[in-house]
Amino acid sequence: MRVTRLLVPALALLAASALAQDQPEIQARRLLEDGRAYWAQGKMKQALDNFNIIVTSFSNTESVGQALLEIGRYRMEVEGDAERARAAFDEVAKKYPQSDGAPGAYYYLGYLTLSRGTSPAELDDALAQFTRVQNLYPRSSWVPRAIYASGLAHRKAGRLSEAVEAERRVSLEYPSSEAAPAAQFEIGQCLALTGEPLRGMEEFQQVRNRFPSSPWAAQALERITALYRLHGSGKPTFSLDAGFSAGAGDLLKDVRAILVAPGGGLWIASDKTRSAVLLEPGGKTATSLAAEDLRTLSLSPRGDLVLASKLAVRIGPRDIKTFSVPSDKPGVPEPLERVLAAAVMPGGSILVSDEKRKKVYRFDSRGQHAGTFPDAKEREVTRLYVDSEGGIVMLDREERTVRVFDETGRLLRTAGPGGLRKPADVAVDAFRNAYVADEEAGILVFTPQGQLLATIAGPELKRPKALALDPTGAILVYDDRAEKVMRYR
Repeated sequence: MRVTRLLVPALALLAASALAQDQPEIQARRLLEDGRAYWAQGKMKQALDNFNIIVTSFSNTESVGQALLEIGRYRMEVEGDAERARAAFDEVAKKYPQSDGAPGAYYYLGYLTLSRGTSPAELDDALAQFTRVQNLYPRSSWVPRAIYASGLAHRKAGRLSEAVEAERRVSLEYPSSEAAPAAQFEIGQCLALTGEPLRGMEEFQQVRNRFPSSPWAAQALERITALYRLHGSGKPTFSLDAGFSAGAGDLLKDVRAILVAPGGGLWIASDKTRSAVLLEPGGKTATSLAAEDLRTLSLSPRGDLVLASKLAVRIGPRDIKTFSVPSDKPGVPEPLERVLAAAVMPGGSILVSDEKRKKVYRFDSRGQHAGTFPDAKEREVTRLYVDSEGGIVMLDREERTVRVFDETGRLLRTAGPGGLRKPADVAVDAFRNAYVADEEAGILVFTPQGQLLATIAGPELKRPKALALDPTGAILVYDDRAEKVMRYR
């Protein structure tokens, strides 16, 4: 009896001690779960606060690696700060390699390198990070995402067959993973890029059949529609959509550029109204940005509007940048005051075409001069943007030529020499076909190899001045004489 009375307080003391030791782990897990819930609700500040509390106050718990992973995601996705994001991911990989956040950290380290990488060495580094996920954490849920990303790296490097092989692994070995619909979509895209549009359509259809509730299913239908329009009946088929209209009044006067927005709306940049206006699919004005001497519109890699005017470039709703280049006087910069076009590159650099000097200048993300692009040759580039494959598209009005470069300045494709009369605008679809609005010849469609695929002309096309493509491959064109936006589908 005496032994029992002694054991009861001892056991209670041990239980209390164990509970006290478990309490920080429980609190940290709750903070992590609540932080993720805040993130899902769009309460980003509260989410970040929770993750920071875990790192500073519960640094010895098992949740700290996952909290650092979420902080890295915040730096990357919310702040757009790749360097701070990389530092957080690197800390997880090095200090907490046994944590549940480690495979995600390696994945995001590879993703950051892939998103900005251009050289073979950078792409190999991204592949190495994705391979670490597979080799070090073979049972992790991050493995299918890492294999999928490996396929993206191979595609970016031009190794399309290796890309298909990687994506096929995800589709077959991890059919229930979050990466499976995206991988199936990539198979279709790679096959289309290799010149097999019919097989590409079949693979896109598999996305719709296998993953009908996935967001990728809608995109697959768009790609099928675009490919069928070009290849389904043996030759490209486009017809004027008589029921389409966009904009009215002064907005359709002196239009300098049009652009399909990521959400499906249409940007119209009018010098008459001195503004760029975003119209919703139903025609209602969603937003408007004021600007003088408008030149071109494009999208940044993050989807922000890039609006080039004569004296400055606006990136997004608030960031307005002016640029200077070295002058003949050492140490005295000369401002660019006759901007023709501008684009933001995948790595964050900004390209600006200058009419006065007939050069395309490269600036870093802070606007500091970094040389010319792709070389020092004189060019009168009136249209400049980055296509969906990361190619830098440049329309040289003087040479009447469209050229596509990679981010290092290497020439990838050329269209138009000898075939263009008075080119005014250019757009490139998801399959690297170039569409050129020519004021005298109509709309010309060129294959990635530079061969003329189709010509769209007619009495309604009097002087096509601006051009854009929607995700289904339909052509939106502004005619300067008719003062209207038309759609060919």
